[in-house]
Amino acid sequence: MLRVVGLGAVGSLFTYFLNRAGVVPEVVQRRRCGEFLFCVEGDCEKLKFREGGAADDVGYTIVAVKAYDSRSVVPHLKGVAVVAQNGIGGYEEIKEAYPNSVPAVVTYGVYREGCRAELRGVGEIYLPSVVSTLAELLERGGGRVRLVEDIEPYRWLKLAVNAAINAITALLQAPNGVIISSPYAQTLALEVVQEVLNVATALGVKMPRNPVEEALRVASATAKNLSSTARDVAACAKTEIDYINGAVVKYGEALGVATPVNKALFNLIKARESLCNSG
Repeated sequence: MLRVVGLGAVGSLFTYFLNRAGVVPEVVQRRRCGEFLFCVEGDCEKLKFREGGAADDVGYTIVAVKAYDSRSVVPHLKGVAVVAQNGIGGYEEIKEAYPNSVPAVVTYGVYREGCRAELRGVGEIYLPSVVSTLAELLERGGGRVRLVEDIEPYRWLKLAVNAAINAITALLQAPNGVIISSPYAQTLALEVVQEVLNVATALGVKMPRNPVEEALRVASATAKNLSSTARDVAACAKTEIDYINGAVVKYGEALGVATPVNKALFNLIKARESLCNSG
């Protein structure tokens, strides 16, 4: 039995691949969807899953909730918890409470609205080699999966991309392509990436690809998409900024690495959140 906690963009993607591999997972979701559609190039399929969280024979629990909800999912974890989230910090919170946990990195682009999700960009799912059985299932269902011995470099590469794109697009309320079309936005984004690279280097983490090139590639490939942070800010919803630019600032302070641009973006998003809360 497999369990998916959180049926948002990432949770629905995993459920879709599992369904196509012939697996019907158990799903724990806050906002219940009796019927959930997952769409690929206009072709929509109804996801198959069991509601609940009562099963005991769970081999893997895929955690796909927002990073700020990490601690709340601990009671639902069984087997190996595979934590697929944005940013750095949520997995660490889960790992502290539930040691049988590993991180995952998802670079697919999925847009979820209500009880419907749409694949908007094909990427990859990076998993630690210790969860090869899960990887085989996802591959059987059509997922592009890469098993890696050390996943930390991939986590930091994705953090660099998210830190470069999300806060800037949220503040500008513009799609990701603004990072390419506006030289001012691009200058900020590249300064953000350099700070993330400086922090990662201080930690001894060597990213698998050039983070500047990767950030620009992702911004270009997803030019029409709105980042999750941009959507959250527009809806006056809580963001994951503490785990994205905020994580860069936190690690930078601990290591003595300056991160002024990340800190400015972090404070601006937090100020926007506080305006929403005060209203």
